[in-house]
Amino acid sequence: MIRLQIGFTIVLSIALLLILGQKAAIASFSGGLIAVLGSVLYSFIAYSAGFAAAAELLRRHFAAEMAKLSLTLIAFAAFFMFYREVAWLWVFLGYLVAASAYWFGLLIKFDGKK
Repeated sequence: MIRLQIGFTIVLSIALLLILGQKAAIASFSGGLIAVLGSVLYSFIAYSAGFAAAAELLRRHFAAEMAKLSLTLIAFAAFFMFYREVAWLWVFLGYLVAASAYWFGLLIKFDGKK
């Protein structure tokens, strides 16, 4: 799913670069990067245990989701504090497009190969 998020982010950024220019492309790439970083953090926390009891897996996924949410909120707050001239619409669009990759990923048939 993370590769799909990265792909969606790059495609959107290139499209916005060609249509609206550099400012919109950088903003959308930044929003997508926030989503990708959250997903990477989630993966590290949730899947670091390998095989474990159901209660432990549930605890890890809950902790991973809370860490992802916290990172996302902190990243958006820091981004808007330090980069005040940003086109916020494109930041949120980049985030939403990258986050939607999860739902598109569910439509892809998985055969177990990398």
